[in-house]
Amino acid sequence: MVITVKLYGTLRRFSRKGTPGIWKGDVPSGSTVLELAAQLGAPEDELAAAAINGETLPLDTVIPENATVMLVTHVNGG
Repeated sequence: MVITVKLYGTLRRFSRKGTPGIWKGDVPSGSTVLELAAQLGAPEDELAAAAINGETLPLDTVIPENATVMLVTHVNGG
């Protein structure tokens, strides 16, 4: 199934070439947010939160078809 992922913070490095902050592609049906992160190569401990179609949900939520997923990292400061 095809989904769109909006990537924030250090997760932007997993964007598709030419589309900073965006990854659009196929994931297996029934994939969770954590499985999506693994497919992208993003370490689980780098994820702070996820939203699917604008709703903040747990990382073990199954992603529906044609969803827009937002992945956010932890806030760092100094």
